[in-house]
Amino acid sequence: MSKTRFVPLLAALLLVSGAPAFSASSDQDKEDVQNSIIRYKAAIEVNPGNPATRVKLGNMYLISGDLEKAIEEYRAAAKLNPKELDAHTGMARAYTRKRDFASAINAYKEALKYDANNADFHFKVGQLYTHSRNDDAAIGAYRQSIKFNPNHGPAHRELGAALGLKGDLETQILEEKKAIEITPNDPDAHYYLGSAYLAQNKPAEAQKSFERAVALDSKHAEAYHLLAVTQAAQSNFSAAIKSEEAAVQIDPSNEGFRNTLKKLKAKASAPPAKGK
Repeated sequence: MSKTRFVPLLAALLLVSGAPAFSASSDQDKEDVQNSIIRYKAAIEVNPGNPATRVKLGNMYLISGDLEKAIEEYRAAAKLNPKELDAHTGMARAYTRKRDFASAINAYKEALKYDANNADFHFKVGQLYTHSRNDDAAIGAYRQSIKFNPNHGPAHRELGAALGLKGDLETQILEEKKAIEITPNDPDAHYYLGSAYLAQNKPAEAQKSFERAVALDSKHAEAYHLLAVTQAAQSNFSAAIKSEEAAVQIDPSNEGFRNTLKKLKAKASAPPAKGK
């Protein structure tokens, strides 16, 4: 299987970050965030030893995009109370947004000192190792997540993807099927399953998985692209062209998609070989 990481990076980073439920996008949102910052700073002046208020202020800085101040407040909260899990996970989110994955991993590991069986923390560590291209460490973290929560669908999905990158396609397929059993509407689980089948040169099986992926996520450009590949492998060039056109429409800047579309159109319009 290709070493390409198929999940769009922005979506992956948002998933890893565990970001607050909203960002300060409108003027009103920004004003609300700034007012909250003023209130929490005033509360800290009155009671500087309250770690929960420090965490809340860190959250507001995180929403505003001031990552350094967010980290400063989370670190202060953790110093006041090392068992304040939100301080460690807040730091992890901020470091992730900075793309400082090593520091984010360390922050989650601090949280795990006080909540060692937290499957979500192990899963997030695995994702960060994945982004750091440390597949062996990622596999270990995903296995820990599954140990503490056997029904953690995303952990099965990402474990399968990591194993597939190391060439263990059979186990990847088992893990992706387990993920789909737990979370049947996860488009990436279907996508990874299709990728494994494609790597095994099973285009018919791969096609079914990619079709399910795009049915669940109509903006999944890579799924449309590999759907086109599987359709072309079965000489269905008209369908392959439509699938690749969908990929290009979603991500028009992707040169690989555009080149594939050109090749498919050329193949479809080429005269049949003699004797056919």
